[in-house]
Amino acid sequence: MKHQICGLLLGAMYLFTSMPASAALGDQLVSGSSSTSKSAQSKKATSAGTTYTISETESGDLKIRQYVNSAGVVFAISWKGTSLPPLEELLGTYLPEYKDKIAARGRVYGRKTLKIKTDNIVVEGSSRQTDQRGRAYIPASLPQGFDLKDINYNE
Repeated sequence: MKHQICGLLLGAMYLFTSMPASAALGDQLVSGSSSTSKSAQSKKATSAGTTYTISETESGDLKIRQYVNSAGVVFAISWKGTSLPPLEELLGTYLPEYKDKIAARGRVYGRKTLKIKTDNIVVEGSSRQTDQRGRAYIPASLPQGFDLKDINYNE
């Protein structure tokens, strides 16, 4: 009986630690996403003396990186793939602000580059037929000394 309980606990720990981490901008990063991501990995990174964590998930052809501060809050997100990421999930409470700015901008013809800046967030990206890359961040939540070049979506 004791061994069965230990086995169940270890199995549960493995299940929860192997699930991808997911959160919208400004939210706490949590384990256990409802998405169908294949893999998740985290790594600590440093920018100008500031330590933060990058959590990367991959779903099909789409890679999403979430940049998390020491308090566990997502302050930036970047993506790369052949299709756009689910911006509704990634931008969270900032989505209406983003949509309003897109609507005010109107349709853009030609090369597809994007730079949306509101009072609270910045969303940048480029779009070609099979190459979608971008990043979104909360300027007020960037860690002290953080270099924006570290939110890399061009790899």
